[in-house]
Formats: sequence, structure tokens, C-alpha cells
Amino acid sequence: MSDRPPIQIGSFELWPAARRLRQHGKAVAITGRAFDVLAVLAARHPDMARKSELMTAVWPGLVVEDNNLQVQISLLRKILGRDAIATVPGFGYCLNLAVTTGAGTTGTPRHGTAGSLHGRATDLAELSELVREYRLVTLAGGPGVGKSTLARHLPAPPAAELTWIDLADCIDPTGLLQAFAGAVEAGSAGEKDSVTLLRQLGRRPGLLVLDNADRVARLLAPIVEELLAHGAVHVLVTTQVRLHLPQEHVYRLTPLAVPPHGTPLPEARQYGALDLLDARARGHDHRFALTPAVLPDAIELCRQLDGLPLALELAAARIPALGVAGVLQRMDERLTVLATSHEGVPARQRSLQDAIAWSCALLAPDERALWCETARLPTPFLLEDLIAVGPARDIGRTLDLLGTLVERGLLRFDTEPAPCYRLDASHRLFAQAVSAAPGGTERMPQKEKGP
Repeated sequence: MSDRPPIQIGSFELWPAARRLRQHGKAVAITGRAFDVLAVLAARHPDMARKSELMTAVWPGLVVEDNNLQVQISLLRKILGRDAIATVPGFGYCLNLAVTTGAGTTGTPRHGTAGSLHGRATDLAELSELVREYRLVTLAGGPGVGKSTLARHLPAPPAAELTWIDLADCIDPTGLLQAFAGAVEAGSAGEKDSVTLLRQLGRRPGLLVLDNADRVARLLAPIVEELLAHGAVHVLVTTQVRLHLPQEHVYRLTPLAVPPHGTPLPEARQYGALDLLDARARGHDHRFALTPAVLPDAIELCRQLDGLPLALELAAARIPALGVAGVLQRMDERLTVLATSHEGVPARQRSLQDAIAWSCALLAPDERALWCETARLPTPFLLEDLIAVGPARDIGRTLDLLGTLVERGLLRFDTEPAPCYRLDASHRLFAQAVSAAPGGTERMPQKEKGP
């Protein structure tokens, strides 16, 4: 066997040169393809290994389908443990085991991440503390603000399980139970009654992440109450629509900070919005450089996109073909220009328009109507301004509607320098398009057909 020290993956030893896997000193049977996948995952830990990266490494020069990779991941989970490899939907996979080499640890176990976390150190620390202290935490925020990304960076509970359930495709109670059944490998919701299923999940020590709960928040609330009643599990819900449970502690995620105009380059890099734009632009084209000459346009682009992570990601993808100035010049067309054709991206995130349409579809007609009314006002505006231009409406109902819009990140309420409301530029463009479309606020432009 090679003199080179092995890579320790949980209780397993990976010997890359000898192409061997051992556990407690005993050889573990593993196929060549699965070994190659594991080697890449270990090398990338604690970050995610993209599907394309894995396929290139394991099947060099060949065109293969996603299911070939899924087969190898399934084999590895049978060897390493069901929760040893986390899936980052649409992007790739990440080892959820401690990985150490002769040079020391390469990270701590956690759910799959999508690269470095930009501008969220304080959010991550505060959310981690909430999740440790309380049994139900809701990570709330508007479309494209990065709720799922932040949740993926939470450290896995020590000596406990981290279970991740994506609810984006769920629209009814049956779909919810099937998602929960899959988390406990029940095969289908019909194989276990709902009470047994929820008790089994609730009794697991650790953290249960319920991701993308927007469309099923009301259905989810009693299920979460049942989970909390049967054990010590901690629950984190990412959603635009909170559960409104007595035990719920809400962490509101806001867009990334944007540097003021005139900020020197070294200082400007400390702001999350510019840091993310720079990193993603370099990822799309290694020749990109954030220079003092480019900086003013880059800051203005971040400002016009209100520091929204999804919008910045989509804008960065256009920079190789348009440059920062070119993208900035097309901000009036941002709803369609900021888009991707990548099939691995969920439909609701393929364009800025799709992301906002997803949120708009969650609104009741009167909520959507008031949102469109705010798009006709200057920003910032006061409650009195809205009352003056809007239809006759009970003040209590107006405040309820405004509260919903603020809660879901579709409207901002600022207290400084004076209390006022603000509508982000991208939301304003979309709301104006809704109002101008045939049917007005009852019909949304190019609403997505699925989750």
C-alpha cells in the first residue's frame, strides 16, 4: 500500500493511490466508478462537487446521463450511510462526513453547499444560535434572497442527524406525506400512517430542514406541531410564508449589503453584494477583474439589483458577453435579460421574472392588488400616500395587507431616517407589468407552470 497517508472519511479510510477503501482495518468492496466519485467528493469537501465535475472525472471523454451518477451516489450511500452524502438539488453533491488528511481536517460535516458564502457571516452565526436554542425556527425572506443557500451552510448537529426535505414540489397533503416518507425511507406515504411517520421523524435527535415551504405553509403548520410533540428534533423551515405557530422564532433574511458609491476597492470588497458579483463573474470567465475602472459600474449594478443574491448571480452570468457596463445598460429589461437556460436550475429560479412570479402567485388577489398600487407611488412612500391614491379600504385591512407584503419580502419597511415603505426596483418593474397585462392584477405575465 502507498506510503502516502489515507484520507479519513468518517470511520472510513480512502487510499487514492492504491484505490482501496477500508473501515476499521477491513477492506470494503466498492466499484471503480463509485471510488472515483468518492475521491472527488473528498477532495471538494466541505464544498459541493458539481455534477459536471463528477461526470468529467468519472467518465472522461464520455457523454453520460444524470442517472449514471445517481446510481454511483446510491451505491456510496449504501456503503457510507444513508445521510453521508447530501444532495444540492439541481447542482451536485457534498459529503456530510468529517474528512481529514495527513495535513489535518478539511472541514466539519454539514449539508451540501454551493461554494463559499458571501456576506452572510453574521446571518450564519445568528441563525446557528437560534437553531441551537429553539426547536422551531423559520428562515423567512423574499424571492431569490438566498434562504436555502444559507441553510445549507449550517453546521450539522454534533453526534446527531441532519435531515433535509425539499418541499418545492409539494402542493397538497399527499405530496407532503410522501416527502416525509422519503426522508425516513418509507418508500411511500401509504406504507406508514401519518402519525407513525411523524413520530419516527420527531424522535430523531438532530435538525430537520424543511426547505421551500412557500406553497404548503398552512398545511405544514399542524404537521410541524405534531413533530415537535413527539421528541427532541429541532426544525428549520425556509419559506416566504411563515407558519404562524406559537413556538415559531422567525429569522428574516434581507438582501446583501451594497457599498456606497465612491467606496475604495479594498473596502468595497467587504460588502456582500459586490463580493458575490465579483466571485460569480470570475467563475464564469477567469479573465474578469474587478478593477478601479470597473468598480463604479459594478457598485451601481449591485445597487440597481438591490443586493438580491439571485439577481446578482444571473447578472454575473451575462458579464462575459456584455461586460458590467453592458449589463447595467439593460436594467430596464432585467426581468428577461437576467435569465439562464441551464436545465439543472429549478424553473422558479431560471430568471428574475420567474422568481418574482413565484412569489406573486402566493399572494391573494387583494394582496396582489395593493402591491401593484405601491408600484405607482414614488419610493420611499408613506402609509398616507398609499391611502390617498388607493381605493377606499378599511385602515385595518390596509395594514394587514402591507404586513403580508413586508413579511414576504415584497415590500420593505424602513425606520430610518423616518418610517417609510420601499419597493425594490425589480419588484416595481414586475408589479407594473402585472398591472399593464390583460386582466390587470388578476393575471401575471409569463407565470411559471410548475415548481
